[in-house]
Amino acid sequence: MIVMNLILDNFFSFHDFHINMAYPKRIVNSSIEKEYLDDRPNFRYKKLVILMGENASGKTTLGRALMGIFTFITNKIPDPLLACICDKAREASFSIEFVANTKTLYRVEATIRPTGTDSYREEDIDLVVKSVPITKQDSYETCVRRLDDLESKEISYIEALEDVERFGWLFSYPNPENTIKTAKILDRGKFLSTLEIVLSALDPSVQEVREGTDIVGSYVIKLSGHDLILKDEQVLNDSMLSSGTKSGIDIAIMLTSMITCRNGFYYCDEKFSYIHSDMEKEILAKMVEKLGNDGQLFFTTHNTDILDMTLPKHSFVFLKKERVGEHFKVRCVYADTYLKRNTDSLRRAVENDLFSIAPNVNRIDQL
Repeated sequence: MIVMNLILDNFFSFHDFHINMAYPKRIVNSSIEKEYLDDRPNFRYKKLVILMGENASGKTTLGRALMGIFTFITNKIPDPLLACICDKAREASFSIEFVANTKTLYRVEATIRPTGTDSYREEDIDLVVKSVPITKQDSYETCVRRLDDLESKEISYIEALEDVERFGWLFSYPNPENTIKTAKILDRGKFLSTLEIVLSALDPSVQEVREGTDIVGSYVIKLSGHDLILKDEQVLNDSMLSSGTKSGIDIAIMLTSMITCRNGFYYCDEKFSYIHSDMEKEILAKMVEKLGNDGQLFFTTHNTDILDMTLPKHSFVFLKKERVGEHFKVRCVYADTYLKRNTDSLRRAVENDLFSIAPNVNRIDQL
């Protein structure tokens, strides 16, 4: 599953927000292999989207908005989507374009009218679904033009969403309990080996990880002199683990899902706040390597050392929140819009604030 385009209005802090994941031309000798749809070389998409920006710029809430939209499309239950609305007295809307497993480009557009209460009825949501097959000669742009030419059907959102095929995703947030439950459905052997490699790399005192024998479905993390149990979305006696090592459990879950091709879309949000910069770069590189064909990773970070990695410039998107009239809006700043040459330094551009994304520290000076 690949997200190609997203427009949000009145979702969290996003008003007239737009982000696009296409890029104009293939990069020769790119460090990311096959950054195009499998067997569709003209259909280019950003396999890796690194989201950076100051605090409260929307990196986490963008993922939460996407998760609300995905859940709504898959389960046809609007509650997760409605929870994302910022001002319930105003109309909210979203438009998303994504590629599904059958090489089909979907566009799902929804408008949610205000009701004056906290409850919504089926008729309060207008939704349109359009789709076109992606041929071997197609680019994203040619498919979008065909979508634009399609007429809309006036049917309920439940009926409209019946035409959308199911797709897989995995979101990971700073609170590890949100994702540890995913371990239940992973390949146990592959998760076991991945978990041991990741945890022992983060904490040399981790000697072994094995399946539990006394508790069904559990894992034992063996430390020097201590055994910890991973079971049912929690680590028993987790005070023995550092914050970085706890994050390692979640990272191992995401890596296992990538290695076994369980999902196509991944959103990794601030999982490396307590992990050394070099380790973050190494794991990010491994995630990109294990994505496989037709996969996509959104990766949020504050670590500027990521700028030194040999990644395509179009992978970097900076979120910037700025005041527009009485409201604040979030907009995307694409690095490749400014930096056209291979020799252009992304780190130098950020250090010189070429993108005007540096946080405003003037208020701190007033202390």
